[in-house]
Amino acid sequence: MFTHFQFAELAAAAWCGPALHAAGVHVSITGSAARPQYGVHYFVAQAGTEHGWVSHFACGLSCPFAAIAAAVAHYTQAAKEQAAGVVMLAEAAEGHAARVLSAAEQAFSGAPAQEPAPEVVCVVCEEGRDALGQCRCCYSPAPQLVAHAA
Repeated sequence: MFTHFQFAELAAAAWCGPALHAAGVHVSITGSAARPQYGVHYFVAQAGTEHGWVSHFACGLSCPFAAIAAAVAHYTQAAKEQAAGVVMLAEAAEGHAARVLSAAEQAFSGAPAQEPAPEVVCVVCEEGRDALGQCRCCYSPAPQLVAHAA
């Protein structure tokens, strides 16, 4: 399904844990062309470990998307057990990976691209925020501005 390079690019794009200078990714595709097995190892720098790195991995899965998601989930679980302050980073990593994998699956399926749903939605107008953090209820419609100016 994927070449080694494509799989490596997708695995790197799905990573949203510690910055890349403190992490690395290694992917493998084994087995026959008819039944490939995908593996992902995310290496995260961590002081106090034997080699200075901790590996979070998933190996031998027949779906490349599942292999990446499982490796990120392994990191998330380890981070949650490690320290309370890392939990938000770990959950953000899992959410980022899910969005990247979903977009890749959709692109490879040939389905038309969909606009991703906004992550933060206003409870009043049920609209996503723009680049300035504003929604529809934060803006005055143009006719109201003209009426106030007159």
